[in-house]
Amino acid sequence: MEYYLDSADYGKIKEYVEDFNIRGVTCNPTIIIKDCAEIKKLVACVPENKEIFLQVISEDVEGIIRETKALMALREGIIVKIPATRNGFKAIRLLKEEGIKTLATAIYSVQQALMAANCGAAYVAPYVNRICNLEMDGIKTTLQIDHILKEQGSECKVIAASFKNMNQVNELMAGGIEAVTVGADLMGKIICSQNAEDASHDFVDAWEKYTGKRSLVLE
Repeated sequence: MEYYLDSADYGKIKEYVEDFNIRGVTCNPTIIIKDCAEIKKLVACVPENKEIFLQVISEDVEGIIRETKALMALREGIIVKIPATRNGFKAIRLLKEEGIKTLATAIYSVQQALMAANCGAAYVAPYVNRICNLEMDGIKTTLQIDHILKEQGSECKVIAASFKNMNQVNELMAGGIEAVTVGADLMGKIICSQNAEDASHDFVDAWEKYTGKRSLVLE
């Protein structure tokens, strides 16, 4: 399983990414605005050995390509997110011809994901909860995308995105999804189980009553 942190919060990135072996950071313009971040500062706070996914703003093919190259020039390990639109697909294909890896984002259907892969996207990001909000099954759609890509031997990889709760993440993991990107709130729940914390404290309290010490001392 590969975890990505879907955030532009400098503090959360420093808190989670290195210590918990998070593979990298993903964000989009909405997240950057919400977290009051700046792209260059965001890039600087992500460890050099981690991936960072940044998204273009332009909607025309030339602008998408220009912004993709500008973002990639900021440092090593940047992969650019391009919305899976008509012009997005064109740009993905042209960038693929130059050997540039991209992620097709805002995936809402199986065919949309397959077209992105067909045009050369290295990654697709199905919007699980947003699909559910359209009264469709986001879990099923994402698993179908993953199954078809694997069955056809595609090099394109699924990074599932847009989650409302842990149950959605759990269902995808159980179904074989290998990579997810989750917000800081859900990442905190993945990392910290209050039940496990309470059990750990119980062990220490019991040991202290028995030995008078709150750590293991071997003599």
